[in-house]
Amino acid sequence: MQALKVPFLKPTDIDHAVRELLHNYSTWREEPAKPPIDVDEIIEGYLGLALEIDNLKSRLGMPDVLGATWFEESRICIDQSLEDKEGRLAFTMAHEIGHWQLHRPLYELEKMSLSLFQSQDGKTATPAIVCRAKSGKAPAEWQADQFAARLLMPSAAIRSAVQKVSSVNVVSIEGLNNSQNCGNLIPPLRTIADDIIDSGQFTNVSNEAMCYRLLDLKLVQDEEESRSRLI
Repeated sequence: MQALKVPFLKPTDIDHAVRELLHNYSTWREEPAKPPIDVDEIIEGYLGLALEIDNLKSRLGMPDVLGATWFEESRICIDQSLEDKEGRLAFTMAHEIGHWQLHRPLYELEKMSLSLFQSQDGKTATPAIVCRAKSGKAPAEWQADQFAARLLMPSAAIRSAVQKVSSVNVVSIEGLNNSQNCGNLIPPLRTIADDIIDSGQFTNVSNEAMCYRLLDLKLVQDEEESRSRLI
């Protein structure tokens, strides 16, 4: 299966797409959306898509598949291995919502020329998007990941939770830069992430996802940087 070619999107473009979805979803449900963001309801209720949990690994013959989206059939399927992993399950659902919101319009514009999305010889339709655990981040996958993080962890809600937990805008953590250089999420960062999850009711978000969201929003910093700003 070919990788879906997508245009470049700036982080602010994805921010806008998520804000628009949350605004429209909130209007639809007649109350503001707040964590934990109900991705099941967004998929099946607001978007009106079919949501399935199935043995995708067997169904698609891919041992590392996590989720798939069928644009033509308005259907999202998540692999059954994620059923007992709430954080990973919600993130994968949010990731597929990202594909639906960001990439379905490309299919609508090009479905006459992109055979990737079409059924062949009466066989079951091939999913337009297949998301795999080891798929190195192709642009479409990076965009869907960024969409998922913003959907499950809206920046305003994160900032509010940080204020409640620490009474500061940015939390200082000793050795944070060194740990990032080594690709590690150190215990103090994980502790802060757990506190934010509890305070902000991000109950369907994993500790790892919260750590990366805090780093992305620059709501945590190395203690050395904090001291240098005071000098």
